[in-house]
Amino acid sequence: MRHALAISAASLAVLAASGAAAADHPSLEKKNLTIAVGGSISQMNKVAYFVALNRKYFEQEGLAIESNAFASGTAALQSLVGGSADVAEGAYEHTLRMQTKGVNLTCLVPYGRYPGNVLVVRKSEADKIKAIADLKGKKIGVSAPGSSTHNFAAGLMERAGVSWKDASYVSIGTGPSAVAAMKTGGELDALVNLDPAINTLVEDGDAVVLSDSRTAEGTHQAFGGDYLADCLMVKSDFLKANPNTSQAIVNAIVHAMQWLKTASIDDIMKSLPPSYYKSGEALYRVSLQRNLPAFQWDGIVKQEAAQNVLDSIAVLDPVLKHANINFSLTYDNNLVETALRKYHSPVSQ
Repeated sequence: MRHALAISAASLAVLAASGAAAADHPSLEKKNLTIAVGGSISQMNKVAYFVALNRKYFEQEGLAIESNAFASGTAALQSLVGGSADVAEGAYEHTLRMQTKGVNLTCLVPYGRYPGNVLVVRKSEADKIKAIADLKGKKIGVSAPGSSTHNFAAGLMERAGVSWKDASYVSIGTGPSAVAAMKTGGELDALVNLDPAINTLVEDGDAVVLSDSRTAEGTHQAFGGDYLADCLMVKSDFLKANPNTSQAIVNAIVHAMQWLKTASIDDIMKSLPPSYYKSGEALYRVSLQRNLPAFQWDGIVKQEAAQNVLDSIAVLDPVLKHANINFSLTYDNNLVETALRKYHSPVSQ
């Protein structure tokens, strides 16, 4: 089921009526955009996007956004590739996978430098599973086959000297379904997911953390260096045909990331719909605090980070190890650099 968030065009009309405001925006090739969002909207890796959406930064750039949430990143990607969405919100890795299939996608602006994936072990198994290698022969819950959570677990096992195939993987989704999978029944030995699901399990005493990519240290331990997580991506042909619209999209996200650099937890909470956290506000606050470093960022992509993503997903898909990826098609720092000149310091509205 899709959860639609339609942004009102009222502010856009006001901007259009103002000559001064109009002068701030180059002519937009496309003003009405549909963005397909992959996975649970309450996940921490989407905070920068939803801050831009709910603080109306897209509208300030002259855009009207219809934001549709899908059950998974794969479903959102299919919406983009199929043409029912102009933009997809999801993992940068999709740009690499799709290029090998003849579909060129460009990450307009990444807003997550740490994946935020956390591997936890069932509390009752913690005395037996003390290291990644101990996962051999165990059942690990992941959001979906081939997902970023699956990649995370598989990569950790390979780096620990154990084949990822020596464990079995169970699809459990994200958010509440992931929590339920660990709490009800004892078939899972471990689980990989994101906040707030992880914090719920840890705070409730159901699980203990074994590997954590919510920080720079944890990300470097898991991937050997910098990484790229979520971003807004479009077909590369869209970028070519709509350069001003694409720049406006990037401006809105960079604006949000600059605002997040000085925003308090209370400010961030007020910038998100209560429905995102009403089931557990205290835990959501803890999740925000622990994930702040991931989205307090400038959005500039380093080649090393892009390569680390490719190396990570190649564990599950060895064909990618020999793929001739044109990284220059998968991201465009020029767009982010232009946006940073406009929002060069933390701003508040």
